[in-house]
Amino acid sequence: MKIAVFSRYPSDSERPKGGVEAVTVVLVKALAELGDLDVHVVTLERHRTDVAVARYGDVTVHRLPGSRWPQMLDVMMGPGRRRLIRYVTGLKADVLHCHETYGLGLGNISIPHVFTVHGFDHANVVADSARFAWIRSPLWRLVERRGLAAQKHIISITPYVRAMIESQTRATIHDIDNPVDERFFQIERRPEPGRILCVGWIRERKNTLGAVQAFARIAGHHSQAKLIIAGEAKEAEYLSRVQQSIREHGISDKVELLGHANRAQMEEELAKASIFLLPSRQENSPMAIAEAMAAGIPVIASNRCGMPYMIDEGRTGFLIDPESTEQTADRLVRLVSSQPLCRQMGEAGRQLALERFHPRAVAEKTREVYRQICTTSPEVLVNLPA
Repeated sequence: MKIAVFSRYPSDSERPKGGVEAVTVVLVKALAELGDLDVHVVTLERHRTDVAVARYGDVTVHRLPGSRWPQMLDVMMGPGRRRLIRYVTGLKADVLHCHETYGLGLGNISIPHVFTVHGFDHANVVADSARFAWIRSPLWRLVERRGLAAQKHIISITPYVRAMIESQTRATIHDIDNPVDERFFQIERRPEPGRILCVGWIRERKNTLGAVQAFARIAGHHSQAKLIIAGEAKEAEYLSRVQQSIREHGISDKVELLGHANRAQMEEELAKASIFLLPSRQENSPMAIAEAMAAGIPVIASNRCGMPYMIDEGRTGFLIDPESTEQTADRLVRLVSSQPLCRQMGEAGRQLALERFHPRAVAEKTREVYRQICTTSPEVLVNLPA
């Protein structure tokens, strides 16, 4: 069976940026390793001027020139969408699996297809405090409603996603978690007491500033406490606020800003961390949480969106209100003060991750969806422009 996966794919598969890229790298590798799937990845890249095709192990990646249209328009009717449809049609794939926002505009293509919903832009622009969010959010909501209504098959990565989309689509919804690279399950732990790891873009939605402020409440009372922040800054102004808060609280010697970390660096940080912290304001199913669980680290994360479905409160970690630095600090103190509790929660989280996030298990479930689509889903032809 020939599979075309439309998503983002990094030029260096060891350095994915963001959750969708990380999911794609792990999933397509696991699908190819099943042995009966011919896996192709198709991308749209705005900076590119021509098509480039390369092999990454058993996976073929096709990089197409993107469009300069605003994404909201390009997704539904623009030249990027048209180029993507023509190219995928030419590949003669048996199934198209979309992971990118463009999947919203591909609900009526002639190829049997499934769309994995990774996020909701109408919510992200608000959580990011993006420019003109007051108008962009309702416009994205319209695009999402129209796109979801046209789908035949959807993969939901968390019950939160299912709850958000069920009223907007008649599609068959398949529940499959995102996969975690097998290497995270094999990390040899050597945790340093009090070492707290916070992973993700440095931005409003990730609430990096909240993590710093919560850490500042405990830093003076726990000499071994240290906060490691791994991630790039999306906005210079927000990074400046984070750095200013670190200086004002006098914790510069206890906070380390790593910037973007590749997989080898991330594995090293996960090996040393005693606690994983993610106080995000908006997340569906963060890869960073799943990776920390796979490595056997207790997780403190927000009680919002899809995160409560990943963490067993009090058993594999703690859920917190991301706006309450006091509550976050309290949960940090509980774990910083007890290495036995860290080990107990970390081990429980790893067992849960093995059941839900192991790449082979996810790949097998995904292949079964492909088989169902090919045998049960009549598709509607799309009229392509000349």
